Amino acid sequence: MEQSKINGFRKGLIISIVGLIVLFFIVGTVGFWSLKPMLSKRLKSAVLESTDSLYYLDFKDINYQIITGQADILAVTWRVDTNRYERLKKAKKMPDNIYQGKVNGIKLAGLHPWTIFFSKKLNISTITIKDPNLDISHEKQIYNSFKTAKSPYQIISKFVKSFSVKKIIFENIYIAYTSHQKPKMPHVSRIENLDLEVSDLLIDSTSDKDKNRFYYTKECIFGLKKIEIPSEDSLNTIKVNELLFSTKTRSISMKNLVLQPRFKEMEYSVHTNGDDRIGIQFNNIKLEEIDIEKLFEEKKIYARNLNINHGKVTVFTDTRTFNVPPKSPYRPFPHEAFKNWSLKFMIDTIKIRDFDITYSEYNPETKSVGNVLFKKVVGNIHNFTNDTITLKNNSHCLVILKGSLMNKAPITLHFNFDLLAPKGDFLFTGNVAKMQMPALNQVTESLGFAKAEKGFLTDYTCHIKGDRYAINGSATMLYQDLNITILKKGEEKGLKKRKLLSFFANAFVIKDSNPIGKQPVRVATIKYQRIPTKPFFYTLWKSILSSITKSVME
Repeated sequence: MEQSKINGFRKGLIISIVGLIVLFFIVGTVGFWSLKPMLSKRLKSAVLESTDSLYYLDFKDINYQIITGQADILAVTWRVDTNRYERLKKAKKMPDNIYQGKVNGIKLAGLHPWTIFFSKKLNISTITIKDPNLDISHEKQIYNSFKTAKSPYQIISKFVKSFSVKKIIFENIYIAYTSHQKPKMPHVSRIENLDLEVSDLLIDSTSDKDKNRFYYTKECIFGLKKIEIPSEDSLNTIKVNELLFSTKTRSISMKNLVLQPRFKEMEYSVHTNGDDRIGIQFNNIKLEEIDIEKLFEEKKIYARNLNINHGKVTVFTDTRTFNVPPKSPYRPFPHEAFKNWSLKFMIDTIKIRDFDITYSEYNPETKSVGNVLFKKVVGNIHNFTNDTITLKNNSHCLVILKGSLMNKAPITLHFNFDLLAPKGDFLFTGNVAKMQMPALNQVTESLGFAKAEKGFLTDYTCHIKGDRYAINGSATMLYQDLNITILKKGEEKGLKKRKLLSFFANAFVIKDSNPIGKQPVRVATIKYQRIPTKPFFYTLWKSILSSITKSVME
């Protein structure tokens, strides 16, 4: 009898539970459809209320499955109320940024409304937003500098106690950012094909004080593919095959960063009045220990290390004379140019590994190009910055590079750039050791109408101090058994030997060794007056060549 009662109770309990589930499903489903107009109205009014009636929210439909907790909001758009915009502007209550946009669809998973009803907490497992299109208009309003903006929690606290999402996925974001800092010349920046993954978003009364969170999240990962950004002068294009940025690791990694000049070598010179044509290809880049607050709040890039692995740099100089004068009397050196960039940055150390650098120079007299090759270059750049705040503490950028000259001899280069010097002051020390001198013939034939038949370089060391006007210093070149051939332009293509002149040069002008016997070592003095229109690498290279010429002739 008792057992029968127990079985009956169990049966009744099971039937009751099943009945409640079915009832809840029916009520929930039917109730949702009956509440859809009310829900839509509540969402739209919430947006109006939280934005001081500045924005309208609209969407095509809302679909919700109560058992799975999945919801779809279709064809979402938000736009500005132009009348309200003008009233807020006159009342000096306009925000600095205005947002308008549209989204094809928003998918929510793990959305359970009873948590809102019983605990006033909105918890969602996943939000997926596809193809968001966002237009941002920025105009700094001075009066906002004296106001304290409402926090996200202050905005949502009218509706819920907390809001959390385990993961938010943005796919294929398009952003157009228009800056009106110069009203007559608005500047538009665009980002396309951006992916963003946000982990563990939490907005409540204490999450803004959590130091392990970035804007209420545990991590944001930004991903970009196939980026192309033209330079301001449209002469170059910056390309990146893939970019990833993590707020948790505070790092940015890039694959295949390329600076691609728009024109070929000789044509580029015409468009730039003989400026250096620089091409860059970096295979792997990683920026580490980024200061997130400075990046997002001050729009500055501060980082501990920048690692660049595998790549090549090409520098082409055209020595032809151009009739059109440059924009300034003296063409700025690289360390003078980046000092004036609008983007401010500070990188403690740039680590370069496995690089090839080629310096090429066109000589209109020989109508050929000489190439100086630096292979397997490694080194560091210290205190790479253009921010005046950090420059006050240390104004010197140090560059230390080691590699192989023409893939034949070890070479070491040291630069010390004074980034605050009004004349672009810099120091340079270079050293090359143990090299067969004919290895440089490709350069000397194209640029100097000469080639070495034989000779061995034991050591070359130079010490240079320069600025935008002149280069001074000294060089010591130790070598043995030098014999050269003087060349001239042939009647057809190519160069011809000047045998008689070569004989007299070797017999009476060229010194075959340094030192000669027990004589003291000859030291060449460098005094090179810069041609104002010529760029940095040309100027440095010509001063080094002048020291080599003096070393073998004086």
